[in-house]
Amino acid sequence: MKNFRNAGSTLRSPSAIGPKLNAQPNKPPAIQTRAAGRPTPSAANAHSKAHNYMVQAPVPVAGRGQQIRATIGGTPQVAGSVEISPAGAGKIYISNLRVDQQHRRQGVASKLIDAAVSTARRQGFRAVTLEARPSDNGISSQALVAMYRRQGFRSVGKTGRGSPLMERKL
Repeated sequence: MKNFRNAGSTLRSPSAIGPKLNAQPNKPPAIQTRAAGRPTPSAANAHSKAHNYMVQAPVPVAGRGQQIRATIGGTPQVAGSVEISPAGAGKIYISNLRVDQQHRRQGVASKLIDAAVSTARRQGFRAVTLEARPSDNGISSQALVAMYRRQGFRSVGKTGRGSPLMERKL
C-alpha cells in the first residue's frame, strides 16, 4: 500500500539532507562508486536505506492533467515526479518522468510508475501509454524500455519521433 501524503514543493539542496561525503580528508567516501560514477550494488542498497521515499497523491497541473511527486520521507524535498493526462479511448498518458540524479537506481521511478498506474485504475481508465524517450544522457533508451517492461508495459509501436510507444492494460 502506498503512503500518500501532501507536502510542499519546496526543493532543498542535497547538503540539507545529511552529512557531506568525504568530510574527513583521509577517510574513503561513505559510498563507493564504479568507474562510470554509479554506486556499487552494496553502496546503492546502503544509500537507499537512508531515504524513505513517500509518494504523494496526484495534484492538478493547469492544462496538463495531474502530477505525482515522490518526496524524501519527512521532508518537502522532491526526489522525482511524473505527469499523467487523459489520452482518449479509456487511456491515460504518462509523461515527464523525472528522478533527480542522486536518487536514481533506488526504486523512485518504479514507485512513481506504480502510483500513476494505480491512479489511472482508480479513475476508471483501461490502459496506460507512454513514450520511452530519455530526456538526458544519464539513461539509455534500452535501459528505459527495460525498466518499463519490468513495470508490465509492452511495446506497441513507434512515436512520430521514432521512440518506442509502450502500453499497459489495466
